[in-house]
Amino acid sequence: MQEFGATGQNDGMDPLVAPVAALSPWRAQLGSRTAALADVGTIGLRRLATSRILVVGAGGLGAPVVAYLAGVGRLTVVDPDVVDASNLARQTLFTAADVGSPKAEVAVARAVAVDPELDAVAVVASFTPDMVAGHDVVVDAADSVLVTRAVSDACAVAGMPFVWGTVLGHDGQVSVFRDAGPDGVDFHDLHPDALPDEGSCALDGVVPALCGAVGAVMAAQVSALVAGTGDPLLGRVLTVDARRWLWTESPVRRGPASRRPAPVAGPEPARIAPSALAARLADPSDPVVVVDVRTDEERAAGVVAGAVRDDTDAADVVVYCARGPRAVAWAARQPAGRRVTVLDGGFEAWRREGLLVTIERDS
Repeated sequence: MQEFGATGQNDGMDPLVAPVAALSPWRAQLGSRTAALADVGTIGLRRLATSRILVVGAGGLGAPVVAYLAGVGRLTVVDPDVVDASNLARQTLFTAADVGSPKAEVAVARAVAVDPELDAVAVVASFTPDMVAGHDVVVDAADSVLVTRAVSDACAVAGMPFVWGTVLGHDGQVSVFRDAGPDGVDFHDLHPDALPDEGSCALDGVVPALCGAVGAVMAAQVSALVAGTGDPLLGRVLTVDARRWLWTESPVRRGPASRRPAPVAGPEPARIAPSALAARLADPSDPVVVVDVRTDEERAAGVVAGAVRDDTDAADVVVYCARGPRAVAWAARQPAGRRVTVLDGGFEAWRREGLLVTIERDS
């Protein structure tokens, strides 16, 4: 039987960081149950205490990730959105009192409340590639294909591992990517076709507990990478079917370099929930303009009350299509400095929530 307690690592992989010289009494007590694990030990806690983790997204997946990363050295949380009432059932860091507050700031406050010694940074913005600098592991919890491709490309350039997860409906996936060496893989090897996001929790729904389950696995991957314990999901995808709670594993292999798409240009646009947009539209002092980029045939079924076509030059715009992908593409074409937000789930989500729809009449 192999002993792990003294070294805090096994023979499966090397830890990413060197350990801090000594733990504070608080950190030692905070991580005492983790240190009791034979393959972690005190040295595993000391490695966590020097690690620098970037979490992209503070929603359904980011919430459990942040909650289970107590004991790391520095935590940076990136998210452009604010808390909406529809988030509360699955985004467990937030309460009703947080509605309207930036998710990144609330998430960081909760993390520091658990671990006062944590060096925590909130970034209320969309992800950009330069954000990976100065970190040891990136966690992609944004649940967006566009963001994941940008994270994958940035981490490949930096030679940095990143933990990825996604949930939608009853389905979830988790993996770890590291584009280094002949056996390295990245997100492009799993999804070589650069397709836009096709669904959203606002439109297709999601099992709340599935977010917690997948997010917890993601957090465990971070700890394994940092401390050099266990067998992280490098080159493997763990898939869960929440109808039966069946977990399966599949390998990911390096694909042809010629099939890899070009890096994503620009950050993922911010998103807004239908109810939050309705509140903005009800505020006469809010200058927001809603832009509909659907076809004339689609618009005949109804439009968001007050929406205009895509010929506006307004500075503050919320754009929508039927479900979301075309709106994201439209947002990416807008000039720098223009504030563009995408309606999460598009017109279908707006109509599903029973919000005001108008029918255009021919003049």
